[in-house]
Amino acid sequence: MCTIGTVFSNNNIHTFKQCDLIPVTTFNPPQVRTGTNGVNSYLAMTREGSQGIWAGVNDHGVAFVAADTYTTTAANYYASDSQVAALFSAYQASISAHTTATSAAQSLIDFYRTCGANTPFPAPDISMISGWADPQKTQPICILIEYMPNPFNQDPVRLIKRHSGFFVSTNNFRLQPDSVHYPANHSTYLRLQRAETLLQADPTHHGVTSLLSDQYYGQTELSICRETDYLGIEFHTQATALFNVNASGASCEYQINGNPRTNPLKTFAEVLS
Repeated sequence: MCTIGTVFSNNNIHTFKQCDLIPVTTFNPPQVRTGTNGVNSYLAMTREGSQGIWAGVNDHGVAFVAADTYTTTAANYYASDSQVAALFSAYQASISAHTTATSAAQSLIDFYRTCGANTPFPAPDISMISGWADPQKTQPICILIEYMPNPFNQDPVRLIKRHSGFFVSTNNFRLQPDSVHYPANHSTYLRLQRAETLLQADPTHHGVTSLLSDQYYGQTELSICRETDYLGIEFHTQATALFNVNASGASCEYQINGNPRTNPLKTFAEVLS
C-alpha cells in the first residue's frame, strides 16, 4: 500500500511515492543507468528481491510511480512470479526507453493489455506517469492509469489526466469497478482524504514534503507516514521518492530503509539533464 501523486507548481512537476510494505525490505540507493531509444540516462529506484524498479525518472523528465490496488474480489486475481517480474520490467521500460510521458504511459497500457504474450495482465494495478506530453516540453502532464482485468465487459484501462493543480492516489480505484470498500480497508480512503486536504492547502514542493511526513492519525498504518509496533503484520513506510522536473532536467529527493520523519529526505547528487 502506497501513496503516490503529482503536483504542478511554478513550472515544476513534483511526482512522489511513499513506499509502504509489510515485510521489512532492504531498499537500494538510487542508481543512474543508461537508457535507450533517445533516453540518455534514467534514475532507478530498486529494492532487494524484486526485478525492475519501484519508482524512477529519466533525463527527459518522465517519472514513474505505482501503487497496489485493493478490490472486493482480491482472491480472484493471481499473478505468477514471472508475470510480476514482467510487470516490474514494464515499469522500468516506461522511463528507460520513452522520452515523453504520453509515450511512456502508452507503453504501460500496451503491457497491461497483452502482458507481452497477447494475454492481459491477470491482476489489477494503479500506475502514474508524469512529465511532458510533447518533445518540446511545453505541456506538463500527469496520467493515472487504472487497470482492471476482465472488468465486467468494460474497458480494462481507464485514465485520469491532469495538466495543472495536483492529483494523488492511494490504493482504491476511482474509475474502475470492484474497488475495495471503506469498511474493508479504511486506510486507503483516510490517507487519500488527508493527502488531498494537505495539497489543497499547499500545492507546492513544500506541501509535498509536509504530506510525506504527515502523521495525522498518529504512528499507525492509517497515516501517510506509516509506522507500526507490529512488524510483519501491518504496513509501514520503508522508502520515499520525490522527483522534481522542469524544462532544464530532473532531480530526486529520497530516503530508504526508514520514513521521512526518522530518516529525512536527502537530495541525490546527480541531476539528469
